Amino acid sequence: MRRFVLLAIVGTVVACGGGGSGDDGIDAGDDEPTSFLAFANTFAPFRTWTSFHSDGPANDGTFSPDVLGPRTQYINKLPPAGATEFPVGTVIVEARENMGMKIFAGVKRGLNFNTKGTKNWEWFELTEDLSAATVVDIQWRGVGPPLGDTYGGDPNGTCNTCHRACAGNDYICSSKLQLATF
Repeated sequence: MRRFVLLAIVGTVVACGGGGSGDDGIDAGDDEPTSFLAFANTFAPFRTWTSFHSDGPANDGTFSPDVLGPRTQYINKLPPAGATEFPVGTVIVEARENMGMKIFAGVKRGLNFNTKGTKNWEWFELTEDLSAATVVDIQWRGVGPPLGDTYGGDPNGTCNTCHRACAGNDYICSSKLQLATF
């Protein structure tokens, strides 16, 4: 009986991705993971990642004011050359200077997460405490902000509305993170 319980526990740990994972949460034994679940520590080193500065989208009247303005975008790893989508495990963080340093993120989660919106992407708002050796916390996560938050002018409060328009670039709207350039 003890052997059965031990085997069941080991099988559960392996099935859940325990053992063999690197610090980035991606199974070190796979070329490309099928799923990735981000935690607060996933985002902690974001300021050390490859980054791009952008002035944001043009103020042509189609975007809500909270989507406009300068930002710095960080990506944990660039996609391989010729990729048609970002690999599962891609983490993109955007720090918005015009919003009092609001920080948003997208994580390529995989396993058909968010299939009715931006397939495989999970959206986040983060906070950063620089006085505590750069502690990053998750304020919300999912398909968009909690009810009552109308980020991006979407009365339903999801991130999917705007990002769906960028389906040709795997739902990432950044002019600096276009798959065709990698």
